[in-house]
Amino acid sequence: MIYNYQLSDEAESDVYEGYEWYESKQENLGEDFLGSLDLAKEAITNNPETYGIRYKKKVRAFVIDRFPYLILYVVNGSDIDVISVFNTNKHPETWKKRVK
Repeated sequence: MIYNYQLSDEAESDVYEGYEWYESKQENLGEDFLGSLDLAKEAITNNPETYGIRYKKKVRAFVIDRFPYLILYVVNGSDIDVISVFNTNKHPETWKKRVK
């Protein structure tokens, strides 16, 4: 099956915030962060149901290598809806309130 991988507006903001923070710490570290997200997208779209359910029997989590982030998503038919690119140093309520 071919999946449609889409980020919510909040998830896009998470990505931007993470990129800016890493880029401010070291040149090209933000680019490395984006590269890790691209690899995660490929892994998730290849087999989205592989990754464990973490919340409300529907939100799955993919652990990002090298960076303290989770990609939190819901599979809806052929859609993969990313609700958060979550910095694990933050309180989980920041993403849980995004779940409908």
